[in-house]
Amino acid sequence: MVKSKIWRIGLEIADQHVDAFEQALEPLVESLMWTVDEPRGVQRIEAFTTIQPDADAVRATLKNTATALGIDAPTVYIEELAPRDWVAENLKEFPPIDVGRFFIYASHVDDRPLPGRIPMRIDPGAAFGTGTHATTSGCLQAIEALGKRYGFANPLDVGTGSGILAIAMAKLWKLSVLGTDIDPVAIRVARENALLNGVQGLVDFRVGAGFKPVSAQARHDLIVANILARPLVAMAPDLARRLAPGGFVVLSGLIVCDERFVLGPYLAQGLKLEQRYTREGWRTLVLRKRA
Repeated sequence: MVKSKIWRIGLEIADQHVDAFEQALEPLVESLMWTVDEPRGVQRIEAFTTIQPDADAVRATLKNTATALGIDAPTVYIEELAPRDWVAENLKEFPPIDVGRFFIYASHVDDRPLPGRIPMRIDPGAAFGTGTHATTSGCLQAIEALGKRYGFANPLDVGTGSGILAIAMAKLWKLSVLGTDIDPVAIRVARENALLNGVQGLVDFRVGAGFKPVSAQARHDLIVANILARPLVAMAPDLARRLAPGGFVVLSGLIVCDERFVLGPYLAQGLKLEQRYTREGWRTLVLRKRA
């Protein structure tokens, strides 16, 4: 059993200030997550790192961010978590996902799908932070709905993580899918999951940021990106260029109040909003490029 030291940095901040504090924390940690408290209009940010943080430096950084925003500095909690087998814990927090025709389960799950469902065994493995079930479910719902009305030939999954969405498309449509991720550990896990599901010949997972691992000449008729709000905004022009005329994009990883922030840059690129899905405070958007 491999146990790793993990430190957690926690704070609560108003919705409108989340992006600023996210940018401040990103260079100091390895992973970020949010818990949305809609009635109070706040979010709890939790950041995790395997390197012991300098508490004074963290608090000073966040205080400077608050000062720039003209608000009081938030109360910051920094603690070392008890040693745990994080891979095993990650698996425990990955219950079966039953979405439409898809039944997704990890190796510790004994349940099996009903007849007619598409089973997918997805083990998060050593990829720290595999995404939320709400955003994954929203993307799966969008992918299945699109498949009922349209045919696709060249789908792309940007920020593939454990490979779950790329594998879903490969199993659903029996075609080749390209997946990219900046994290080489995630790519290794994704390849292992493809092998577990018998689609290793259909999915091509590549390491690199955004569209860098993708041919500049390639045009994709479906692009899925389940990442975070700010990176989604940054990639809008590049994504629009890589999207084939008439092609679709599925965006997720954003909370409901971030929809306008994310949607605006894509509308500016000439894409049209076709559908939105909401699960547990998280939003999935489906857009289409003019033919």
